[in-house]
Amino acid sequence: MSTILFLLLAMLQQADTSKSSPRFVTSQDTFLIDEPIPIVISGLPAGKVVTVTLRGGEQQEWSSSATFIAGQDGVVDLGRMAPRSGSYRGVDPMGLFWSARRDPDAPHGFPEIARNPPPQKWQITAEIEKSVVAETTVWRRAVAADVTVTMVRENGLVGAFYQPPGPGRHPAVMVLSGSGGGLPPATSPAGGLASRGYAVLALAYFAADGLPPSLSHIPLEYFGNALSWLAAQPSVDSSRIGVLGTSRGGELALLLGSAYPQITTVVAYVPSNVVWGGCCNSINEPSWTVEGRPLSWVNPRARDFAAMERATIRVEKIKGAVLLISGRQDQVWNSTSMSEQAMSRLQRNHFAYAYKHVAYDGAGHAIGRPYSSTMDLEARHPLSGRIMHFGGTPEGTAHAREDSWRQTLAFLDEHLRRALPQ
Repeated sequence: MSTILFLLLAMLQQADTSKSSPRFVTSQDTFLIDEPIPIVISGLPAGKVVTVTLRGGEQQEWSSSATFIAGQDGVVDLGRMAPRSGSYRGVDPMGLFWSARRDPDAPHGFPEIARNPPPQKWQITAEIEKSVVAETTVWRRAVAADVTVTMVRENGLVGAFYQPPGPGRHPAVMVLSGSGGGLPPATSPAGGLASRGYAVLALAYFAADGLPPSLSHIPLEYFGNALSWLAAQPSVDSSRIGVLGTSRGGELALLLGSAYPQITTVVAYVPSNVVWGGCCNSINEPSWTVEGRPLSWVNPRARDFAAMERATIRVEKIKGAVLLISGRQDQVWNSTSMSEQAMSRLQRNHFAYAYKHVAYDGAGHAIGRPYSSTMDLEARHPLSGRIMHFGGTPEGTAHAREDSWRQTLAFLDEHLRRALPQ
């Protein structure tokens, strides 16, 4: 046998061995937390039961698993195959992530700080007959590595400013949290938008050092000051500024859009179309003020129609595109009905800009950035201490998060990023 023939045979044998060896097929190992991760295992024995297990988080406290039957080609592809059993059902490439459960005995990590946090490690293993045959590690980032995050504590503001890389002026979005208060974290839409080229001001407006302790008597002038600060940043295109808020922050986003014409795009997750009262110190008082005077507020559940009209947000005064997102099974408040009323008001007033409402079956109040666990749809409110039931199902909430995030990015790209200067 010649030396060349021997080498060719050796190479073929090595290729066959490599082909039959189970392994994860990956093109990269680092992803944003809102990016789908293709999970494909090749080289498996055809027809074998394969258990795929996910574990990750700050202390590897989150885990999930599902079993599959390897195809005749020796492949398990979570993007094409439904599990035989496990923590989720149906074909879903990110099912292991949203169906992950937290170890109840794991210690809670430190609160997220206002900077670009390091990536989290997530391990994926494939087992056959309780023996690990392949494993891989992926890293998930809340914010792209090249985004600069700095704290803002000037002009009375408390926030975090996300600056994407690259020269020139970027479209900007002010991101607002809801009745829990505090600073919207990097895992919120703030980190996701900054990772896609938007300058972002994640703004606290109560329940943070130097700010009111509860959502009560918050002056809208505070947000006008924030918009002026944002517009003055050298990296920001002042003609392209939007606002995104969730829950009470969604109510606030609509309110600010109607009050400040420099806001040219509004995105409101599970919002209200009327101004509600203060939260959450059990005192019936106004949530917002203008020039020291309280804005009219109402509890829609009281069915006081005159008060409802006084407290209705004049969304027709917004000078730009409006996107509303709601869950039909919202148990915190009826965000779908309130969003529909806002849409009807825009239609009646022949609103001159684009407007859209996307409502999701199977989802409730917990709609946000996708691919985190949706298995616990209730939580203790950080200020009132009450248990909040968000509504919906884990599957429905996961779908709503995924689809609404795509809708949000597309809407902002169309109406803010590619908008012509005023």
